[in-house]
Amino acid sequence: MKFNKKSLSIKLWFYFTVFAVAILILIWSLQTVFLSSFYHGMKEKSVAAAADEIRKEYGQSDFTQTIDRLAYANSLLVYVTDQNGTLLYTSDEHGPGGEFGNIDKGPGKGGGNKRGLPMDYNDFLNKLSESKEASISYTVTQPNFSAQSFIYGRQFEDVVLYISTPIEPLDATIQILRSQLIYITIITVIAGFVVAFFISRKLARPITKITKSATTLATGDYEVRFEKGDYAEIDALSETLNFTATELSKVEALRRELIANISHDLRTPLTMIKGYTEMIEEVSGDDPESRARHLSIIRAETTRLEGLVGDILDLSVLQSGNESIHTENINLSEIVRNVLSRFETLAEQDGYHFISEIPHDQYVLADKSRMEQVLYNLIGNAVNYAGEDKTVRVRLIDLGGFVRFEVRDNGLGIEGDDIPHIWDRYYKAKEHSRSKISTGIGLAIVKNVLKLHDAKFGVESVVGEGSTFWFELKK
Repeated sequence: MKFNKKSLSIKLWFYFTVFAVAILILIWSLQTVFLSSFYHGMKEKSVAAAADEIRKEYGQSDFTQTIDRLAYANSLLVYVTDQNGTLLYTSDEHGPGGEFGNIDKGPGKGGGNKRGLPMDYNDFLNKLSESKEASISYTVTQPNFSAQSFIYGRQFEDVVLYISTPIEPLDATIQILRSQLIYITIITVIAGFVVAFFISRKLARPITKITKSATTLATGDYEVRFEKGDYAEIDALSETLNFTATELSKVEALRRELIANISHDLRTPLTMIKGYTEMIEEVSGDDPESRARHLSIIRAETTRLEGLVGDILDLSVLQSGNESIHTENINLSEIVRNVLSRFETLAEQDGYHFISEIPHDQYVLADKSRMEQVLYNLIGNAVNYAGEDKTVRVRLIDLGGFVRFEVRDNGLGIEGDDIPHIWDRYYKAKEHSRSKISTGIGLAIVKNVLKLHDAKFGVESVVGEGSTFWFELKK
């Protein structure tokens, strides 16, 4: 694997390793540096909890049993005295030192199995009496020993509670933990390094494959497939890229079809223009009637070329997002009639029938020039795909707040699978009823113009019966 500090696998390996080291540092800190303070804190809490329980049980019949139980369970030395320092009861982890009320010994004095008060008891009483709190706690070092004891005192009702517990040295324990942690650290670092390496490679492998496939896609191989991995995000990315490759292949097919269509549509009028130009030069130059007929054909073919180029430029501008429209209150009825009049020559020469239902003065808010373009393309599309009866029906319907335009042909109709694509650029059915220049971008222009008007539009079609294209504009 080539080393690249920005590589996903390298970064994942680094992050995993840093995480493992951070966990080890935390464990070292807790087990060595903070172990002593943690131990002291737990001791203090356990002693305070025992004192609270003794205070609650004071006056109960099992009071001394509670003291013995707590002293044994927590390794405590417990003294209960009155406020003058008279010993009432004592107990430690080895057993009781006297019955409640039967002991009257001063500090450091006792006989038989009767335990006397500790040597520092008077100091303890002075500290307790001087304290403004209900309890006191402090640590002392035992004489002739390096060991420490934690002292806790509390006064409640008419008695004083003295509790002492040894704080055992932790040096040996900490040394043992350090020795163990050295081995644990070595094993963990090695294991973390290896595991992080394999995990990072496993995570990066599907992304690397996708990158290679994307490079292949960029060369124009749209048949490439993106493999899924072991992760939902990788699967989602693969599905998206596979969909992208499929759509790009469709676009490429459409591009090739467009080039073929434009090449064919350009070649025909250019061939005719060239041919009739030569005929004028060689044959009809001195014959006014023939020359005029030939020039008329050249003019018509030139107009067809202008329309083709204009449609391509219009679609390019509309899809660029830079087109703006100038809406005004226009008479849609009048515009529809004017556009229909441009198709009168088809009725006269080719036998087409145009049936219109156009009520007077249907006004809408729209861009006049763009709306003429939409109407011409929709009616022209109906003419191209009209049936054998060559009938085209045009209607305007007043819907109250909207005006609906419909144009219907009685042609072959549109297959259900094709309907979602008819508004796409370069789409063109393979069969239509008349030989007419058509690049398949007319409906794409219609769609983009109507979207600029926020208009509703659509098509209804039944195979074998024909199609109805429609749109609705606000008044």
